[in-house]
Amino acid sequence: MISYAESMKKLLGILVLGLLLSGCTTARQEISKGGVDPGISKNQLKSQLGATTLSEDPFLSGCYRQYYPNLRLEVLSSRSRSVYFIFEKVYEPSVGCSRSLVGDGRLAKITYSRHDVETYIDAKKPKTTTKKTTTKKTTTKKTTEKKVAASSGSAFFVSNKGHIITNHHVVEACNNNSKAYYNGNEIDLKLIAQDAFLDLALLKAEVSNNNFITISNSPPKKLQRIIAAGYPFGKYLSDDMKFTSGIVSSLKGVKDDSTRLQIDAALNPGNSGGPIVDEEDGKLVAVAVAGLRKDMTEAVNFGIKASSVKNFLQSNQLNTSTFSKKYNREGIAKLLETSVLYTFCN
Repeated sequence: MISYAESMKKLLGILVLGLLLSGCTTARQEISKGGVDPGISKNQLKSQLGATTLSEDPFLSGCYRQYYPNLRLEVLSSRSRSVYFIFEKVYEPSVGCSRSLVGDGRLAKITYSRHDVETYIDAKKPKTTTKKTTTKKTTTKKTTEKKVAASSGSAFFVSNKGHIITNHHVVEACNNNSKAYYNGNEIDLKLIAQDAFLDLALLKAEVSNNNFITISNSPPKKLQRIIAAGYPFGKYLSDDMKFTSGIVSSLKGVKDDSTRLQIDAALNPGNSGGPIVDEEDGKLVAVAVAGLRKDMTEAVNFGIKASSVKNFLQSNQLNTSTFSKKYNREGIAKLLETSVLYTFCN
């Protein structure tokens, strides 16, 4: 016979499980419920999707966003790219996928593929016009528009031959047109390889760089002291690189993902793709990739383990064992200042 205490414990477990499952709807399921209709603001969309999963929220780190200033249009999507939200009358676009800096605009259309987004944007572009000159001959002048992608993040050198690591989601919308600032100059980056599952990308710059981050051969440990470096919110705050510090909190990511680890050091949009290094020797422990919602959690952020980064590089014919440097504690700040880059695309 089941006791009263056991019955209440079982009932509580069922209620908790129900609450967890109720918060795991996808963006498509939320849309099917109604409420996500054309004409709503970004803040209203944020509230409507407040109960959805991490990967489906278009206002979280790792989201896709693209702004067309000449058209005053902005496209937002979740990391899974299952739904695209097109906003019109956008005079203040979102900043770094931040929930607190969503900007303005009104939802004009919901689509489920990049092709439909491009079709909608193309239809909004000005038509080709013909302009007559004052001479007897007539000439035609086509009005052209440059597509502006608002993707940016952090990246870092992993060799002395210009090889650079960042997140796949940082460069995904750049169409192999990524750039970075190095020694005060804007440089071009060539996309060498990418892995959407791991969320890693390998790029190369035609520069001579003496400093780079060595990938650790030691597995991470709980309570290991770490430093994260990058450009949170891009240049919205300043063009100076920022540091945060903390510990390794867990050796697994969301849903027991063993390719990731959890840290308590602060990460914000713009930190994506930046290095997380050991506080003592400056060797790579992980690559900053994501964090849970700041309005529901505190200091729950994630990085891609160095072992996964090494496997990714070796799979793309880059042997990192040939690139190795030792740094003491005093030299780590200088190492990060000269190895970490702000990356973006126009």
